[in-house]
Amino acid sequence: MDNRLHPPDSDPAPHSSKDTLPHALRPDEAGRQPTHWRRPTVLFACTFLTTLISGTIMEHPTVPPLVVLFTLVTVPTLLLDGLPFSLSVLGILMAHEMGHYLYARWYGVHTSLPHFIPSPFFFITPNPGTFGAVIVTKAPYPNRQALMDIGAAGPIAGFIVAVPIMAYSLVGARVDLIPGEGEGLYLGEPLVFQALAYLIHGPLPEDYTIYLDSVGLAAWFGCLVTMLNLLPVDQLDGGHILYAFTGGAAGGRRLQKNLALASFAALAVLGWYSPGWWVFGVLLLLMGRFSGFRHPAPVDDAAPLPRHSRWLGWLAVVVFILTCMPVPISFT
Repeated sequence: MDNRLHPPDSDPAPHSSKDTLPHALRPDEAGRQPTHWRRPTVLFACTFLTTLISGTIMEHPTVPPLVVLFTLVTVPTLLLDGLPFSLSVLGILMAHEMGHYLYARWYGVHTSLPHFIPSPFFFITPNPGTFGAVIVTKAPYPNRQALMDIGAAGPIAGFIVAVPIMAYSLVGARVDLIPGEGEGLYLGEPLVFQALAYLIHGPLPEDYTIYLDSVGLAAWFGCLVTMLNLLPVDQLDGGHILYAFTGGAAGGRRLQKNLALASFAALAVLGWYSPGWWVFGVLLLLMGRFSGFRHPAPVDDAAPLPRHSRWLGWLAVVVFILTCMPVPISFT
């Protein structure tokens, strides 16, 4: 540095920490492209409304959904009953997507704001009022470190928000007899739910179960979304994490293909117990047509994966185990 810019007895001005980072870790021009707000804002508003309606329906389980909908037309303040569910489920989804978004911004990967997807199918039980949320990546990942950190941050962040919401709901949850055959809807119990339920309620008497309120259902839905996203399929977060671990060499590609095929086979079998798996499998197949069922390689595929990114990936694997539900929904 030219000493003429500094008095002899003074130190040069300190560099920004980003000046010392490798180029792949610095926000580039793609990361500074303009952010479009209109579509994400409209979709979020629509999803807020649909989750409010779904939450209101959940708060009145003995009233047919059609009656609730007609009542909302004349008594719109009834929507306030659905506010706890709506805020809970949107908070979990927002944490998930912002985990992706903020890491993408840090690595200079141009991406959209979260796009929430409303679900107006209020006659389907259970309907959370949303199909989840997505962000659209508009630039390639610089390296496997960025791919791992961006892919794993979302599920981990959503899980961190879902756990205290679930615990809060379980504290006030009702413990009662399991409904008779043909009388109820049974939701799968992920390991995190079982652990929290045991800590809060202890061992349950035989033939008894826990009935969740709408806030608990929001946390359960958050666990379901987390599990689905962590399946090792190319288009999902789990596919990103798997590629970051294994890379694009022949051996890595072979492992990615085999695990994806195993996942589809598992969905086909589990669909006999919970048909929703078949629907999800078809959606993955449709998504795969756009990607060619092949995960795109980052710009620098040869750079080694740092230790902290590996730990983040393994933490995501633990989250998948804790949220796993082979049969999410069944009827008793």
